[in-house]
Amino acid sequence: MKSKKNMAMKNLLVFFVAVFAFAIAVQSVSAFGQITSVEVNGVEALGGTIDFGEFAGDRVPVRVVFEASDDDDEFLEETRDVQIVVWISGERAHAVESDRFDALEGKTYARTILVELPFDLDENLEESRRLEIAVESDEEGTADETSIDLTVQRESYLLEILAVNMPQDVKAGQSLTLDIVLKNRGRQLAEDTFLRIRIPELGLETQTYFGDLSSVDTGGDEVDREDAVERRTYIRIPADAPLGLYNVVIEAFNSDSFTSLEKRVLVGGAQEDTLVVTPSNSKTFSTGDTAVYELTLVNRGSVVRVYNIVADAPKGLNIDLSDTVIVVPAGSSKTVEISAASTLRDDYSFTAIINSDGKVVSDETFTATVTEGNGSSGVKSTDNAAILLTVILAIVFIVLLVVLIVLLTRKPEQKEEFGESYY
Repeated sequence: MKSKKNMAMKNLLVFFVAVFAFAIAVQSVSAFGQITSVEVNGVEALGGTIDFGEFAGDRVPVRVVFEASDDDDEFLEETRDVQIVVWISGERAHAVESDRFDALEGKTYARTILVELPFDLDENLEESRRLEIAVESDEEGTADETSIDLTVQRESYLLEILAVNMPQDVKAGQSLTLDIVLKNRGRQLAEDTFLRIRIPELGLETQTYFGDLSSVDTGGDEVDREDAVERRTYIRIPADAPLGLYNVVIEAFNSDSFTSLEKRVLVGGAQEDTLVVTPSNSKTFSTGDTAVYELTLVNRGSVVRVYNIVADAPKGLNIDLSDTVIVVPAGSSKTVEISAASTLRDDYSFTAIINSDGKVVSDETFTATVTEGNGSSGVKSTDNAAILLTVILAIVFIVLLVVLIVLLTRKPEQKEEFGESYY
């Protein structure tokens, strides 16, 4: 019994000796240096008891000082591809690495690395984490590593525009629809929070009230107990907005915090939504008559449009519109008749100008050729007399010419001869 116990003790001792020897072997192979200093935000942290308080989402500078070992082995004068690696506990996949360098024996190296702290603390106002630091080499493994305690906490007042859902294009005259989610990332209640939408190039602005946002979502039906709220808001694009790409500025704010971001939207002009159709732009008619032109407006947009039509005509040509203001529903068309008349013989040109929301959508040019008819030709009386006299003289000349021809072609009459008679 005693021998078995001694045997067990010997086996256990052999095991511990083997583990110790293995640890020494590993240490001799990989310990090519050691970390001698770590500064977090300029404060020495190595070997101390400081629990650093940092804010969520901040980028913290970590300065690591590393001293390469002075080995007597002449074949190990340098260690290649050394890196200083820093990460937040639980997030090794997001580790930040320094540039690779060769560590020469007995030399001291310092590297500063910016580490981004976790931003989304979810339901916690603060979290205890560790700052993990290691000096590594692909050939030699890990030389040294250490951990620094820190607490990541939320800012007191911080708003985040969590999501924005909006179309990439919108037609002039329509409303741009935005579905926006705001979240309170701060430790304190975000009171009286507003959302503002601006399109600076068009001078447009609208504002929506989001109310109070809790720091932690506690559930239930009370709105002020939610840390994130979604609202739908609209901003109307004027019908006369030019075609173009515009910046949409989205701002969330209250008395304690402010945040913003920008999106872009393509605005299609009103001209694209309106089609003007004219079957005939030119007509010929007599003085005293009336010519009727047709102008059809097609609204290809998705909103009702109001059109104003104005005729620009020269002196001497009378223009009358069947309608000067027409309302065309979306996807519909309406026809306007344009009547033209004149008492003066001439060639005329006139224009129908179509406006919508104070902007010229289109203009159509028409021509009218007026010939002489039952009405006055507009020529002076002396000219009329001269023309009439010329016509009369021409008729007289033709009559005389005919008479002359008849006389010339007529045979002369033979005289009747009577002989003498003697009784």
